[in-house]
Amino acid sequence: MTPTEIQAKIREIMQREPRFSEEAYAFVANAVTFTVGRLPSHRHVSALELLGGVHDYAKQEFGVLAYEVLYEWGIRSASDVGRIVYLLIGSGLLSASKDDAPEDFEVDFKLADPPVAPGTQQAFPPKID
Repeated sequence: MTPTEIQAKIREIMQREPRFSEEAYAFVANAVTFTVGRLPSHRHVSALELLGGVHDYAKQEFGVLAYEVLYEWGIRSASDVGRIVYLLIGSGLLSASKDDAPEDFEVDFKLADPPVAPGTQQAFPPKID
């Protein structure tokens, strides 16, 4: 599928589910590729593995701004990631196994670290990569 075809499918999805930005759909699709790509062999990933990949990919792409970027795009919880994943599956851009379900994303999972308010001190100094 060409990038233009993918973009067209995402725009079709957005007509049904406009609460997420176009960037959110592309980000989650890229996070799936990122997550699968760091496995030792190509295989299906679970919802929790994907959520870990979303967290790591957001940190890699946006650093300390990850929380704000995801929030701006409408991605505020694990269930939001699940909703996007299943919309992408419905459009044919991703696939799922018969054992997968949207409810797999109904977990408490921190996708990114929220910003620290000015004047407050973190419990631990930030790690510099």
